Amino acid sequence: MDSPLTLFLDAWRYRKWYFIILALVIGVGTAVYAWRLPPVYQSRATVLIEEQQIPPEFVRSTVTGAAEQHIQLITQQILSRSKLLETIEKFDLYPDIRGKASKESLVEMMRKSIKIETISAQVKDKRRSEGVTIAFSISFEGRDPRTVYKVAGSLTSVFLEQNLKYREEQVQTTTRFLEAELGQLRNRLSELGFQIAAYKEKHEGTLPEYHQFNFSQMQSLENELKQLEIAERSAENQKIYLESLLSTTGAAREGDKDKGLSASPTMRLQQVKEQLLALKARYAEEHPDIQRLKREKEFLEKALKDPAASSGKQQRLVQLRAKLLQLQSQYGDAHPEVRQLKAEIDRLQGEAGTPEQYDLDLANPAQLNLLTQIQAITNQLSTLRQQRQTVKEKLALVRSRLEQIPKVEQEYLALQRDYQNTQAKYQEVNNKLMEAKISEGMEEHQKGQRFTLIDPASYPEEPIRPKRSMIILSGVIVGLMAGVGVMLGLELMDPSVKTVEELATITGMPPLGLIGMIESTQDLAAKKRRRLIVAAAGGVVVIVGILLVHFLYRDVSLLLDEMWRRTRKLI
Repeated sequence: MDSPLTLFLDAWRYRKWYFIILALVIGVGTAVYAWRLPPVYQSRATVLIEEQQIPPEFVRSTVTGAAEQHIQLITQQILSRSKLLETIEKFDLYPDIRGKASKESLVEMMRKSIKIETISAQVKDKRRSEGVTIAFSISFEGRDPRTVYKVAGSLTSVFLEQNLKYREEQVQTTTRFLEAELGQLRNRLSELGFQIAAYKEKHEGTLPEYHQFNFSQMQSLENELKQLEIAERSAENQKIYLESLLSTTGAAREGDKDKGLSASPTMRLQQVKEQLLALKARYAEEHPDIQRLKREKEFLEKALKDPAASSGKQQRLVQLRAKLLQLQSQYGDAHPEVRQLKAEIDRLQGEAGTPEQYDLDLANPAQLNLLTQIQAITNQLSTLRQQRQTVKEKLALVRSRLEQIPKVEQEYLALQRDYQNTQAKYQEVNNKLMEAKISEGMEEHQKGQRFTLIDPASYPEEPIRPKRSMIILSGVIVGLMAGVGVMLGLELMDPSVKTVEELATITGMPPLGLIGMIESTQDLAAKKRRRLIVAAAGGVVVIVGILLVHFLYRDVSLLLDEMWRRTRKLI
């Protein structure tokens, strides 16, 4: 069996034209296709993401989100249908297909032509290492280098403007929101203040802060009430004692009538009438002495009509008061017997008259003194009773306030808690608003995070594709491989005998002799013509290829210089 090298040499010897023609056809066809492909140019701009210039410890920015999020948001805005159609109309893009293709197709084509790529760097801290976006690039592809350059520059400008607008709108939105929230909290504070003031006015004296005052006042009133009760009881006892003395003095008066201690009621009545006539001649009816003598005259006349009844009522009244004094020393004022005795004494006092009517002889100095003391004590008792009633009312009011304090305290503390919480929230929002205004000023002066154009869009001098040299090289390689494949395939499928060895293998006997190829003059001439034709065709192909490269791709001299530099670099 022949070796692969022998097989290849035999195939080359008899079928080399298949290889040459196929390789030339594929190579030339690929070259023509590569030269006919339209060039695509790209213009690229690079934008640097600068961090906030003022330390975040001093001023916090209200623009939330990382730089990648901002880039994505602005990218979606730029790649929106309306923005792309506006750009297409502005720069007259795709003029050859705009009348044929739909707007959606044009928008999709432009979206594919725009590329936004982020540039990251590894940042290490104490705990981990992570990639941080430090820059990004914006590129646009198209067939016209001038248009590509303009569109890339426009897209970059729009990107930077949208970033400034986005950050400005975000800080302004934050400030407006905080101002509105602060206004609501201010109104709420005012409303709660009015509610608390109205509540204090409505529940004056029953608020929690008055608890100690009310308690002290209650104790003071209780002590005052006890002292008034003691004073009233003492005055009643003294009054009973004086009334008993008055009764005794009246009895002694009847036994001492002859001693001239006092006049009889009849004589006293006569004296009062005479004094009254004398005073009326000197004073008016409203004079106090005249009024006193009138009362005395009325009493004497009444006493002279029923002296026994008046004396019996006075004695009964003295006995009841003595018994009342005894019961009060054992029981309190609320005891049923004490209340019954007081009612009986009040009834008898109404029938017997005032203390100054207890005796019939008002001219007796001892009786007058006793009556004056009794009247003073009576007035004192009246004052003490009024004071005691007033103190009781005050004490009831204070006790009522103390009873209401727990309920009022809950409602009042709820209002106070709402007010304090609202005030704390107001202060918090106010602080945030101050920070938001400082952040807004920082954004207005562009001291926050910003996008800086470090590499503007440049005019593309060379297309980025197609890579004609790579396409041609690929076509040449494919042509060579196809030629070799066809050549070897035909050789393997050819059943003819071409060598002595093949003949000996087939017949099993060696040949007797070998006759070489006899070429005539015509054969030699034809062979020479074929060589000339092949050489001429090769020269034409080489010349055409050089011309195509020179006019369609790049100047040949520049290309040779570049190839020489790369070769030297590789060496």
